[in-house]
Amino acid sequence: MNDKNKDSKFLDVIYQNAEDQKAQLREDIKNYKKKKLKTPAKQSVAVDTSKESKFFEAINQDAAAHMAQITQEIEAYRNEKIEQATEQGLQDAYDLIRADLTKRTAAIVNGVAKKELDLRNGLFLERQTIRDEVFAQAREKLRAFTQTEEYTQFLSKSLSEIAQTAGSDKCVVSIAPADENKRDMIQSQLPDAQIVVDNHILIGGMKAHIPAKGIMLDDTLDTRLSDQYAWFNENSGLKVV
Repeated sequence: MNDKNKDSKFLDVIYQNAEDQKAQLREDIKNYKKKKLKTPAKQSVAVDTSKESKFFEAINQDAAAHMAQITQEIEAYRNEKIEQATEQGLQDAYDLIRADLTKRTAAIVNGVAKKELDLRNGLFLERQTIRDEVFAQAREKLRAFTQTEEYTQFLSKSLSEIAQTAGSDKCVVSIAPADENKRDMIQSQLPDAQIVVDNHILIGGMKAHIPAKGIMLDDTLDTRLSDQYAWFNENSGLKVV
């Protein structure tokens, strides 16, 4: 049974009790009048109509006061229920607004987060594209550099550093496939060196391994270029944060 049906039954009971009491008062008055009419004349009892009138008036006033009290209790009960219903309605409305606000806020936050992620991904891809283009151009310039006399001087300097580090120990020198024609120059500076071609050296330069000292020297243009990736990411102004 819901609250509305309970309230209706409660009011019906109060009204019914009031009607029953009024009916009982009417019945008591009626019986009183009948009793007075049956009083024998020989008793010569003087009927004081003023007292009877006051008696009936007192009964009616008591009934009216009782009805007023019942009406007041019913009104107070109804007002209490209305106030409770109003408060519950306001609470329900507040809960609904709060739930809707939470839902909308979450949608906005998720939307902003998605847009931010899309923007970051877009910037990252754009940075990668720019970096790849810059390094592709640098790689071509380095390949062009390997065809110059300055490149021969660069290799000669590297050989001097290897010879100084190796001393009297033998070493293995790795060169790019395109530097096969540099064997005589290398042999002239490192007579005891073993020269091998390393297909992983795509641009130029050389590596030297000194087994006796456990040292690996890398002075390839490939490594020098790749070392610039970190510098580019930090200093290019295209950092994604």
